[in-house]
Amino acid sequence: MNQSIPEKLKGKTYIDPRTDTGFKSLFASKDAIKDFVDGILHLKGDDQIKNLNYSFEHTLRFMIPEERKVILDAFATTGSKRFLNIEMQKADHSFFIDRTILYKAFLIIKGKHEMDKSEEFKTLTKEEKEYRRYEIPETISIWICDFELPYCMEKYIDEWAIYSKEVLDGGIIETLFPKNKYIIVSLPKFNKTADEVKDPVDAWLYVLKHAHEGEPLPDFGNGIVNDALNRIKIENLDKTTLNELEREMIAKEEIECRLAGAKIETRFEMVDAMLANDIPIEKIAIISGISLDEIKKRSAQR
Repeated sequence: MNQSIPEKLKGKTYIDPRTDTGFKSLFASKDAIKDFVDGILHLKGDDQIKNLNYSFEHTLRFMIPEERKVILDAFATTGSKRFLNIEMQKADHSFFIDRTILYKAFLIIKGKHEMDKSEEFKTLTKEEKEYRRYEIPETISIWICDFELPYCMEKYIDEWAIYSKEVLDGGIIETLFPKNKYIIVSLPKFNKTADEVKDPVDAWLYVLKHAHEGEPLPDFGNGIVNDALNRIKIENLDKTTLNELEREMIAKEEIECRLAGAKIETRFEMVDAMLANDIPIEKIAIISGISLDEIKKRSAQR
């Protein structure tokens, strides 16, 4: 086995595509992104994406009035003037929905800016430009979430859009603005077996959910997915990618270590507060999870 492979990856078949390095490697081709996006947007025949440009860790900066920025995991534009971002999220946080809205706001502004400076827009007459002053392009945000979402979601793919409450109350389910979409994917809700995978989207989600487990994945009959699996196969990775992955793993371990340390320090603060209030040390040990011997030591030092 290649001696440059990090110890934690030895014995595994693929790198984890849910990590930054793994995600970039998995989707490191136009065909891969097109196959995934065509599938998740249900694009068929002539509606499928023909041309696409993309970049990873794409930074968007705006002055509002001071500089603000967001970094998109993957940013793509299509020949039909769609603007997309694809986010791979491993951890939940308190303002997840706020974040999706903020990222979409930046994406819309980016799309509007690109639209207004396009050759097509430049050739318009002054009157036409004024008429289209507020026009914005189609923007789609795709969030792949490796955690339970902060609301009840029964299926593994959901779509958010703008709706009229009055129209919905009338029994019509139709978005007011089809050019604004959020596609939300919940990996925990995706529970299909390999035999149940029948389309490209399910194949990609199966890879995202299971590639890190160590065993080779089945052939789903999709050459683009197979090429992507070869890109994240550990034995095929070059030294630069392995070094990048190792740095990422070390950084993750450091963060987890610091978080664990912070939790322990918080528990010790709680122990000290209970000792100050003469709570029995046996009860403190049960509440805090700190060993009885450690609590006795802290009590003796007071």
